[in-house]
Amino acid sequence: MAKRREQDVNYQFAMDANPHSWLLAADSLHLQAIALASKDPKGLLIQRDGQGRVIGQWDESNKARFLLGGFALENAIKAFLVYEHPHWISNGRLAKNLRSHSLTGLHAQSTLIPYKTRHRGALAAFEQGLESWARYPCALSVEESEPEPAMTAAIWTGYIFLMRAYGRRLQQLLSGKLWEGPHGFKGRWTFSGEFLSV
Repeated sequence: MAKRREQDVNYQFAMDANPHSWLLAADSLHLQAIALASKDPKGLLIQRDGQGRVIGQWDESNKARFLLGGFALENAIKAFLVYEHPHWISNGRLAKNLRSHSLTGLHAQSTLIPYKTRHRGALAAFEQGLESWARYPCALSVEESEPEPAMTAAIWTGYIFLMRAYGRRLQQLLSGKLWEGPHGFKGRWTFSGEFLSV
């Protein structure tokens, strides 16, 4: 009976962590990032030094756009990795390879992800935020602290480009051949409407 319960739990985990679920999480975060980006700025944060000189200036939604966009990228990349490596979601836990916020590191592990070399600067900018200033008021240490950059047109354009490319490719993969996950879970998905701005 205990063995059957363990199989059921592991099957449920594989069903929850399948690549389509990662795509849905990415899409939800992406929609929120897009919504923030499309709003007129409500405020401006200005940082001054002791002499009153401006040393930093950001739209009030800067951190949130980086955070939401960064986690959207992370979930989309992990959808590719789980698609390629189903055993990374077996036995009721995520493999060590998936327990990272390093967008560039995760990206490098995939052989199916499109545009392996384009817009790496955008990936690096979002990665930096996920590890420190976008999630917390500071990094874990002064050595790891980085200043918060302003969202530039180049970073945002790179983000949109990658998310569209990821969305197109994931839809092709997930609606193609039957995906076989661990513990007997299998799936093929159909799509209508938009996912990741596609």
